[in-house]
Amino acid sequence: MKLVVFGVVLILPAVLSADFSSGFISDCDGYIEQGGGSVCGMRESHYSGYDPKTCTVTCTDGTTVKLPDGVCSHGDVECTPEVEKKIADWNLKMQADFQKYI
Repeated sequence: MKLVVFGVVLILPAVLSADFSSGFISDCDGYIEQGGGSVCGMRESHYSGYDPKTCTVTCTDGTTVKLPDGVCSHGDVECTPEVEKKIADWNLKMQADFQKYI
C-alpha cells in the first residue's frame, strides 16, 4: 500500500504539469492575439486565430490580415527576439490605430 501511495505522489505532479504545459502561450502568441483583436475590431469583428502557414490573422467574420514580413518562416512563427520585436511593434501600431478608430 505504501508503495502505491509513493508511486502516485511521484507520478501525479508530472501528469498535472503536462496538462498546464500544453496551454503555454509565448509572448509572440500574446502579441499576435492582442494586435489581432485590434485589427479585427477595426473591421467590426473579433480575433479568431492566426495561421502561421499563410502568416495571417483571422477574424470571426472570415477576414484575414497579413502579419509583418519576416514573422513567419517555413510555415511557423519561431519566437526569436527579432521576431518578437516585429510582432510587438505591429501590436502597438494596431492598438494605436484601433484607438483612433474608436
